[in-house]
Amino acid sequence: MEIAPFQPVDMISDLPDDVIEIVLMCLTMRDAAKTSILSKQWRYKWVKLPQLIFDDTLLQKSERNLELARMKFVGILYQVLLLHQGPITKSSLIIPNLRGGSEIDHLIYILWKNGVEEFTLKIKNMEEYKLPSSLFMCLHLKHLNLSCCLISLPPSFKGFNKLIRLELHDVTIDPEVLGSLISSSPLLEHLVLHVPIGVDSLKIDAPRLKLFELECYPTHVCFKKSPFLAIVSETSGIDLYEDEVIMEDGNCKFVEFFDSLPALQQLCIDSYFMKILAAGQLQTRLPVSLIHLKILKLFEICLDSPDDLSYVLCLIRSSPNLQKLNLEILDRAIADSSPVLEFLEVQDYSDVFLNQLQKVKLEYISGTVPEMTLIKLLLEKSPKLHRMVIWPIVICDERLGILEELNKFGRASPNVKIIFKA
Repeated sequence: MEIAPFQPVDMISDLPDDVIEIVLMCLTMRDAAKTSILSKQWRYKWVKLPQLIFDDTLLQKSERNLELARMKFVGILYQVLLLHQGPITKSSLIIPNLRGGSEIDHLIYILWKNGVEEFTLKIKNMEEYKLPSSLFMCLHLKHLNLSCCLISLPPSFKGFNKLIRLELHDVTIDPEVLGSLISSSPLLEHLVLHVPIGVDSLKIDAPRLKLFELECYPTHVCFKKSPFLAIVSETSGIDLYEDEVIMEDGNCKFVEFFDSLPALQQLCIDSYFMKILAAGQLQTRLPVSLIHLKILKLFEICLDSPDDLSYVLCLIRSSPNLQKLNLEILDRAIADSSPVLEFLEVQDYSDVFLNQLQKVKLEYISGTVPEMTLIKLLLEKSPKLHRMVIWPIVICDERLGILEELNKFGRASPNVKIIFKA
């Protein structure tokens, strides 16, 4: 009986095309190009990838000459674009120290011709790059992420009718242009703005918006027609030690702000934006309860300030279904504590109900009377609370004092676990 010689199975060469594409998209472009040597089946498969990621993995880490590195990168970029076949649905350009804009212009033009749906541009350490008009002709865009560039809309721009997610980081853009860009994207759901805008008012007109993240220096954010907006994050990045907030007396925007967000589920906001919204007017409770709010994160809060403390209590009173509360306390000494102590003396907590609160995190606690009063309130009003994390900012002896006082507080939840971080 003759035995046939053993024939090894070449599993790599026999992989289906869709599997090969998945494997290639998990690799850097440099490594994907190297797969051409594996077999005839793999040869030049990488040139048909629908995703092109141009980043620093294309450059040699040992290259110290920035100009030479730039020239090599540009050569690789043009070679890839010349060899590429088929549609390009996603592309990213994430390169530091790239000078000159003609190469980027060319890439964007080709992306427009290929119907790109997702585009990310992150360029550092170069002179301000002005986006070409061809970008605003990419009408198939669904995700757009731009950094460190100048945005100016061409007169022919009619909007991004398919755009779902827009992220702007450190861009230069006129507030009116920004408003026009947002309002002309009717399907927009995610909006992230980390931009140095200094204006009296920033108006957001996005009827399908679900997530809004802002880090800038506006005076007031106004939402128009945002019935689905569930997640809002507003931080200023401002050091309140150096830059005090100037408010307009008698012009309370707290009610207006929350009334425009009927579906709000998660709110992250710092003291700066709270002061602007409240405009100096103390609120005990909002006219309409935030019944959908489940997660509340407050940053740079000075509980020794009657204003900040009142804002916190107002939001707590107005959020009956709150499940998670995070407070980052501002470590700031107040010379005269009598105003906040007088404020606490007249407080009535009989209308505070936190029946759904499960997790609390308090950072930078120093054991002041307002802080301990708030902790006591949370423990006594939260029957479902099962975890409270406290990060103290004081020395050992003072920490022991905080622990001793904590042990005296009553607890509505028999299962609550207090974690005191060292």
